[in-house]
Amino acid sequence: MKYKDGKPVSHPDKNSRVPMAMMFVVLCGLSFYLGGIFCSEKDKIETTDVAEVVSSPRESSVAPLQIKSAAFPECSSDYQDYTPCTDPRRWKRYGNHRLTFMERHCPPVFERKECLVPPPDGYKPPITWPKSRDQCWYRNVPYDWIDKQKSNQHWLRKEGEKFLFPGGGTMFPRGVGAYVDLMQDLIPEMKDGTIRSAIDTGCGVSYTINFILVSGITHERNSET
Repeated sequence: MKYKDGKPVSHPDKNSRVPMAMMFVVLCGLSFYLGGIFCSEKDKIETTDVAEVVSSPRESSVAPLQIKSAAFPECSSDYQDYTPCTDPRRWKRYGNHRLTFMERHCPPVFERKECLVPPPDGYKPPITWPKSRDQCWYRNVPYDWIDKQKSNQHWLRKEGEKFLFPGGGTMFPRGVGAYVDLMQDLIPEMKDGTIRSAIDTGCGVSYTINFILVSGITHERNSET
C-alpha cells in the first residue's frame, strides 16, 4: 500500500509488542523478588539487634521492688469513736449560721493523727451477711444508750451478747417483714422479679431494702422526707 505521493507506508511490527509486554512483566516480578529479599534481610537484622540488646531474664540485673513497712502507734481509747472531719469537739469553733458547724471540717495537717484505733474490749469478728441483717455483737458496739433510746421503737434490743434488730420502727409496728408481705400482696410483681428497682421514701436507715433484697429487687435510691 502506498500514499498518494507514491511513498510506502511503514507499519509497526505487531510482534514487537509481545516482547515489550513480557519484559514489563519480568521487570515487575524481579522488583517484587528483590523487594522481598530486602525486607526479609531487614527483619533478620532487626531481630538480631533486639536479641543483642535484650538480655535473658536470668541475666537481668534489676533489683526486686522493696516496700518499706510503716509502723503506727495505737491511739488512745478516747479516739475509739473519732471521726476527723465530723468531730463534735471541733464544732464549737464554727458559728451556728445555717448550721455551718455540722458540715465537714477536716483538721489541718498539724492536727491530724497517725495512729491505729484500737478495737473495743471483747471485740469479735463481725457476723456475716445475711445474719448481720438481724443481729450483731454487743461488744463490737458497746453502747447501752442505743438500747435505751431505740428499744421502744422496736429498732433493736439487747439480748445476751448481741444486739437484735427486729425490724420495727415507728412505721413498722409489726416489723419490716410484715410490711414487705403487705407490699407483695398489693404488688404481686414483686415476687416474680418483674420489678427490679424501688425508690425507698421515708426510711432514713434503708432498713426496708434489707428485706426486699431477698425478693430480687435492687435498691435504687433512698429519699428521706
